[in-house]
Amino acid sequence: MSAILSADDLNDFITPGVACVKPVESSNAKKADGRGPVDIQIDAQGNALEVEIDGSSSRLQEAQISLADCLACSGCITSAEEVLVAQHSHKELINALKQDRHNKKFVMSISHQSRASLAAALKLTIEQVDKMLIHLFVNHLGFVSVVGTGLGRVIATDTLAHDIVEGKQNGAQGPVLTSICPGWVLYAEKTHPHILPKLSTVKSPQQITGCIFKRLIGRQYSCSLDQVYHLSIMPCFDKKLEAARPEHETPGEAPDVDCVITPRELIQLLQDEKINIDKIIKEVEHDATPISHIYEQYAPRDWPDAEAAWLNCEGSSSGGYALQYLLHLQKMHENTEIRTINGRNPDIYELRLVRGSEVLATAGVVNGFKNIQNLVRKLKNGSTRVSGGLAARRRARMAQDAGEKQETGPEVHKCDLVEVMACPGGCINGGGQISGPAEVASKDWVEQTRHLYTSISVAGVVTSRVRNWVDSFEVEFGLSEERTTRTQFKAVEKPTDTTSIALGSRW
Repeated sequence: MSAILSADDLNDFITPGVACVKPVESSNAKKADGRGPVDIQIDAQGNALEVEIDGSSSRLQEAQISLADCLACSGCITSAEEVLVAQHSHKELINALKQDRHNKKFVMSISHQSRASLAAALKLTIEQVDKMLIHLFVNHLGFVSVVGTGLGRVIATDTLAHDIVEGKQNGAQGPVLTSICPGWVLYAEKTHPHILPKLSTVKSPQQITGCIFKRLIGRQYSCSLDQVYHLSIMPCFDKKLEAARPEHETPGEAPDVDCVITPRELIQLLQDEKINIDKIIKEVEHDATPISHIYEQYAPRDWPDAEAAWLNCEGSSSGGYALQYLLHLQKMHENTEIRTINGRNPDIYELRLVRGSEVLATAGVVNGFKNIQNLVRKLKNGSTRVSGGLAARRRARMAQDAGEKQETGPEVHKCDLVEVMACPGGCINGGGQISGPAEVASKDWVEQTRHLYTSISVAGVVTSRVRNWVDSFEVEFGLSEERTTRTQFKAVEKPTDTTSIALGSRW
């Protein structure tokens, strides 16, 4: 794992336990061979030794914990697991480049939040960062294609909106919860399996982009999927775990995303490889080529809209899933407006599509595990209590007595859709984003990064055109909708044996 990730960095989620429980198969080989009991000792060099009853000893191998082990383990959750794994690091990427540069086609996709983080850290505009990134990966690292994840996001938001509308038409009850955040998904799988039926099965933009990206590059260069190496740059360490999740794929099929690194790890990569980022910035400063032409030049040949992959959408800095759902419905209803109902803190609020006093649809935004726990508790208990407690009810009575119209507070557990993100502030404040200088307060730094994120031009994408393109893409490559846009969830059972419970996390 990257040296820049330490235990001190892992304070954005619920505190995990110290130990990790790796599921293992028990073996009676020791008893069967008649050697009797053995002892484990540590030698002067710190090596673990297995000492036999006759005094002979052998060195024990270090345990290896993979991303798949973390997904199967109920010992801890979210980014803390990254301390224990060596996959999906910038060092693994460098090793792959050195070993397979001539045998594979390397491609990269990057999230909008990561671009904003790099722009803030390097004091550049988004356009300058995009030019710098493409120049770095193509001319210095040998990549053949670079894209933004905007297309994957459009497909995800459009599919999600259609799912909810269709579900309501068929009488579906209760909110649909987004599954874009892998930290939140793992939390649900490991602690609240009763929530899983409410999770949307729509893949994240990272995974949708990977599925499309690899196949278009494979066709363009006439190579197999395992000869295409897809790097994804994401704002969150948990996206590494998302890339390792089992999908609706055939056994032995190459993963859609081969490696995930964060903006912080990208900076570490530049330092480790002694790449002069200032020199690269100067190289592109005087490049007068329109950025739209650069996007087009380094996108896959059959990419439907190269520039749109880099464009933003309205809504939250996590992707705007809540607002995009209501905007989707607003196209079907005239004379409507979208109102925001703020909660006790900026990380929880409700959006309502209204026509006059009539509420046509609702969507909520919930960020941070404290708010997530409250949401899960209300969904489990079927609570219908209006938030705000005694003081809120007193204010409501006073407003009523004064003849004023009192609007109720956010009730996200009753919404049609809830956009759920583990990080306070959402994805713009992901654990892999670059920290600000010491003299700038953390909150102010996040706001600077958010401002750069909102400076990204908003896409005027016709979703019906994108939907038709996806349909034709699936036909051309023989893919089902499940393979292209759907994921799956599985409850992770807690260990029942006393040894595992003793070693496992406590929280």
